[in-house]
Amino acid sequence: MQQSMLAINGVQTHVITEGRWVEEGLASDGHKDIVLVIPGNPGIPSYYEGFIKSLKSKLPTETPVWIMGHAGHVLPPKNLSIALPEGQFTGKYYNLAGQLEHKISFIKKYVPEDAKLHLVGHSIGCWLILQLLKDKQIADRVVKCYLLFPAIERMRETPSGKFLTNFVLRFAAVIVYLCWIFSLLPIIIQMILIRIIGGIFGVTNKSVKPTLQLLKAPVLKRVFDLAKDEMILVRELNYEIVSKYADKLWIYYGATDGWTPGIYYDELKAKYPNINAQICKRGFRHAFVLSNDDQVGKMVGDIINESIL
Repeated sequence: MQQSMLAINGVQTHVITEGRWVEEGLASDGHKDIVLVIPGNPGIPSYYEGFIKSLKSKLPTETPVWIMGHAGHVLPPKNLSIALPEGQFTGKYYNLAGQLEHKISFIKKYVPEDAKLHLVGHSIGCWLILQLLKDKQIADRVVKCYLLFPAIERMRETPSGKFLTNFVLRFAAVIVYLCWIFSLLPIIIQMILIRIIGGIFGVTNKSVKPTLQLLKAPVLKRVFDLAKDEMILVRELNYEIVSKYADKLWIYYGATDGWTPGIYYDELKAKYPNINAQICKRGFRHAFVLSNDDQVGKMVGDIINESIL
């Protein structure tokens, strides 16, 4: 596993890879497959380390798996010369449109034009992938898109969307302030509290590090601001894109997922009976990276492997 901060659109961005690093180009033996994971919100790659490791274990040795974080969701080390943009530029870099441009810039800079690109999205990352397909230069490189627990339509109308809008976002400023106070504690105390309190919400020991990254006041504020943008902009499903690229989509809905109600799956299948969509029968949660990263990673790896072989 390799990781570093890369400047994408002027924003230091956390990138982790299993296999070949993003600046090494295509495999020397001629294999052109690259798997790129786009996370949910929060877009902190460290939450997905176990997932991409398991996914990679099912792929040919020469096929790398990359995951890029969302702009502004991981603070760069203080010794880096390029800081995160602030002030008047915040909306440009950190809102939903900015995150989309961020992903487009990364792909066009680091994914070779003749690569065979496999896109894996989680939650709002699935919506971003559907938007990426509007760019023909990117769509032509894409072999398949794997959408996990897809937050791709009417997010505000879902049970989780209603709770977020009516409760969490109303107290976002207070939560961010409490997070700032929390960050003043010694790191060891922060880690102990995360293990104790986070355990109630399914935060395991391996998730302590990314949770520490999340519980930085500037990061948490950007996470909330992006979530607010999602509630406003993620409305009706983009049927034009779904119809045009149905053969490139594999969609995995949760059975009891507050962000992807079963009726969304039913409506999709009613409109596109042959689309490759299914409902999870294995009890995986929406936040699978906290508890089922190994199983989901191997499942997705096996399916991607079918497109490679």
